[in-house]
Amino acid sequence: MEKKQTQTDRLNSNSAYQSMALYGQQLKTRFYINPDNFLDWVYANHKWVQYNPRKQINRYGLSITSLNGGVDGIPDLDSLREYNQENETNYHEKDFKTRTPVAEYPELKNILDEFGDSVFRSHLLRLDPGGFFPPHRDHKEPFIDSFRLIVPLQYTNAPYFNFVIDGKITHWDSGFVYFADTTKEHYLFNGGGNPSYWIILNIENNVKNVRKVLNNLWVRV
Repeated sequence: MEKKQTQTDRLNSNSAYQSMALYGQQLKTRFYINPDNFLDWVYANHKWVQYNPRKQINRYGLSITSLNGGVDGIPDLDSLREYNQENETNYHEKDFKTRTPVAEYPELKNILDEFGDSVFRSHLLRLDPGGFFPPHRDHKEPFIDSFRLIVPLQYTNAPYFNFVIDGKITHWDSGFVYFADTTKEHYLFNGGGNPSYWIILNIENNVKNVRKVLNNLWVRV
């Protein structure tokens, strides 16, 4: 049975997250996936599905973790709020912890193994030309239950692609895993002519996982 966090645990986790975010809204780590090899493997073995099919935006995904280990995207690539309302369910982010076949790619598996069962509702994202996410924040509660690790794969930088955090255009080195402070307002837009590829990992926010990120930063702090 999963141990529930106490209020003290959550306060400590919040403090750890805030300490990490003080180093920057975008922190490069030493974790790495070869983008070209990974995407070649993805296209040879998997089929993309629509991301949030209610909205006809050029966004597609592949689940890395899901409810049952499947890759049909239901409901893990859907809007959980809307899906829960329509189906009278009560799914939460942490319910999506079962690894899918996408997670078996060796370099990706090595990263997932670093965080064990702290990885949930994670996916590969493809934004085709014109694809976007409007300005939003990922956390609205008083406690920060998770944080994002993001891997830019291909076509992820300006002028063709804009990933803006707190009003600033970000730059990414392909294949490296980054912490991104998505508690700040951010948006994504593909204004280029090629699909943009990303890995989005949702990691349980606790002191141990924050230390894991800080101990593996590209530039030690």
